Amino acid sequence: MTVPLRLAASLALAATAWRTAATEPSRTERLSAVQSEMKRLDKELAELSAKERGLLNDVARFDTEIALRRAQMEEVTLNLTDTEQRLAASEQELAAIEAEWARRAPRLASRLRALYKQGPVGLFARTVAPLGTASGLDGIRYASYLSRRDAAQLAAWRTLSARLSDERRTLESERTRLTTLRAEAETRSTALATGRASRASLLSRIRGDREQHEKAFAELSDAARSLGRLVDSFDDATPHLALDVRKFRGLLDWPAAGAVSSGFGTVIHPRFKTEVPHPGLDIDAPEGEPFRSVFDGRVAFAAALAGYGLTAVVDHGNGIVSVYAHAGVLVVSAGQDVTRGQELGRVGDSGSLQGPYLYFELRDAGRPVDPASWLRRR
Repeated sequence: MTVPLRLAASLALAATAWRTAATEPSRTERLSAVQSEMKRLDKELAELSAKERGLLNDVARFDTEIALRRAQMEEVTLNLTDTEQRLAASEQELAAIEAEWARRAPRLASRLRALYKQGPVGLFARTVAPLGTASGLDGIRYASYLSRRDAAQLAAWRTLSARLSDERRTLESERTRLTTLRAEAETRSTALATGRASRASLLSRIRGDREQHEKAFAELSDAARSLGRLVDSFDDATPHLALDVRKFRGLLDWPAAGAVSSGFGTVIHPRFKTEVPHPGLDIDAPEGEPFRSVFDGRVAFAAALAGYGLTAVVDHGNGIVSVYAHAGVLVVSAGQDVTRGQELGRVGDSGSLQGPYLYFELRDAGRPVDPASWLRRR
């Protein structure tokens, strides 16, 4: 049975860091996607919390909590960056207004002093005394011009002063918001670190305690059967492919770079000496490294799976299916056609009991087969 986690989109958060600048979404688009994903993760976390407890369920719950904390960090970071940019713009605008204010202030003050010294009578006498002459009419026009100019200067001054006050209030508001967001970012960072520490503590108990190890092994066996049922449930219709994958046996590309730490068959636990069926390969690819489809096909499944974390399953036709598990992020979705070498996601540790790596399986008619006989020699 699948766990109702849909981390693929969450984890489209991390995928944005790997996109090219040409396809980089806008801040508004990213923020909308993050907030949508946070709502979904909140719901999934509630569903997981309501399920019967188990070691794999606990790991999945921690994975979801960590994904939620990452999304919250992404949200506050986007808001923080936006606020910092608006604050910088406000500071520039304020500096420009203050410079204009400083430029106009002496001229306006000089004009006001002149008007004060002249007084209304002096100004009138200077402009309209020779009323019976042509110069007297010119004086009236000049007085009218001075009056209009002085009124315009005063109006511009009042407008500039109002803008200055508004910009100062805006700047103070942005500074307050910036302080709040920085504190929130610190809180989110602490919550993320706490979630990671809790997950690490759980994994340490599973690795170090025989009883916990055996319980986890039993749950993993159930998870493997669930994966088998999932593969069996796929539509029997063969994807339309130009090439037959069976003709390329021994020539398929490896899904990721890295040494094989556990091969196909039976693995003996180094501490407890228990034999554990291992129907695939553990490839020690670095966290964040891309993993790719080994052949053309159609994505039959792309979501979280109990015991496997974020998992992509590709149907290559003719009964051949490839499985890629414990991803940190998936960049494909179910129903999508993919080509040989196309990126499916990035290596991570979702659902993993041993840290970041890529788990890879090949299935023929629903049964696991040794991938070594299908992949090209390194």
